[in-house]
Amino acid sequence: MLSRRLLILILLALCPVLALAHSPWGQYQVYRQKHLLVFRSRDDLQSYPYSKKLVEALNRSVPESKARPARAINLERAYNLLRTNQFQFALLSKTNVEMMRNASDQFQGKNKVDLKTIYEFGDLEFVVQPDFPEDLVAVVAHGVLESLESLPEAKPTEEVIANNMLHAGARKALTAN
Repeated sequence: MLSRRLLILILLALCPVLALAHSPWGQYQVYRQKHLLVFRSRDDLQSYPYSKKLVEALNRSVPESKARPARAINLERAYNLLRTNQFQFALLSKTNVEMMRNASDQFQGKNKVDLKTIYEFGDLEFVVQPDFPEDLVAVVAHGVLESLESLPEAKPTEEVIANNMLHAGARKALTAN
């Protein structure tokens, strides 16, 4: 009788550990590694509809990217996810990108987020983490170049090349054309 109670207590004690062992968070990390997630913020209104166009274009020109749109609930959450390198690519308005880069306005007193540009679309900037491999950024930038006709408000390549925050891989792809 005592051993049965002891066995039940041990099983009950292990239940939380077993539940944690099947957490979906590990799989989400794998999902992030297998897909090019174009991140945006819900309160950056123009970025969401455009992120869908950008994802469609990337999937046509670079199907192995398996591009998908992703979003944060607000700009503060987007800042934190980009600052901690949990997302590599983002499409945000230039104003929001500059606030993150300079730690200004609502990010005053916080750490700066070093984001490098891949391409520009009107008031939107497609950015990437600075340490993302050059050759992979070049592939993404080349995919954007191949899809310019389906991406309204895409700036002329010469204008994007002049951006001093351009990622080296994007510069390589844009100057090769």
